Amino acid sequence: MDFDKRKLVVNAFFSSQFNYCPLIWMCHTRTYNNKINRLHERCLRLIYNDKKSSFEELLVKDNTVSVHHKNLQALAIEMFKVYNKTSPEIMQEVFQVNEQKQYFLRNQTDFVIPTIKTVNYGSESIRVLGPKIWESLSNNLKNKDSLESFKMAIKEWKPGLCPCRLCKTYVQNIGYL
Repeated sequence: MDFDKRKLVVNAFFSSQFNYCPLIWMCHTRTYNNKINRLHERCLRLIYNDKKSSFEELLVKDNTVSVHHKNLQALAIEMFKVYNKTSPEIMQEVFQVNEQKQYFLRNQTDFVIPTIKTVNYGSESIRVLGPKIWESLSNNLKNKDSLESFKMAIKEWKPGLCPCRLCKTYVQNIGYL
């Protein structure tokens, strides 16, 4: 197969599997994330017939980002819709907009971050991760005038210090740093 056909076939298979409902399964374990990245790397190697480049180099060559990065972008898009009250009512209930922004407090956030008691169903849940991702965005991104302009701008966004467990470094006998 030529390059265009390889790219079309691989992207049709890979993208269709991992772009469907990313908010539902984005809080998975590091083991699953590594498996997804290895599969993504194999697909890129097949497309470009490149057995020597690293995964990051292949992503640059393909002008794309990892599945986890795409999931974070999808979450940021959903947070934009919630903030601008264009998302479904159920999402408005999951992510609550902070109504006390009128007091100009130091640690003021746009969304209410719920009190958490566990890691897996608390700090690693989408309900907590969403507001943290939103706060990591620049004001220029947050203040876009339309969803379309936000979607175009978020494609260029690179998460700096992602608060999720997948992006943290794990040290044996110490935990996540």
